[in-house]
Amino acid sequence: MIEPIITETEAVNYLAKAGLEVQLQTMRAWRHRGKGPAYLKPAGKIRYRTSDLDLFVETSRVVPGESKRRKRRAA
Repeated sequence: MIEPIITETEAVNYLAKAGLEVQLQTMRAWRHRGKGPAYLKPAGKIRYRTSDLDLFVETSRVVPGESKRRKRRAA
């Protein structure tokens, strides 16, 4: 089944419900810089999948001390 896609404004509201307060302009700046959640661009319009937004929230999670352990193991 194909997942429904949502608009930029709906994506901002969706992230807010997840506790991540992001402005629409921030989402646009992230896209310009190649950062932020994955998006689609059908017919030149920006759209998001809620699964991509969920993944973005989850990968934004920081566990204190975890990044230091990863660096030591990689060295």
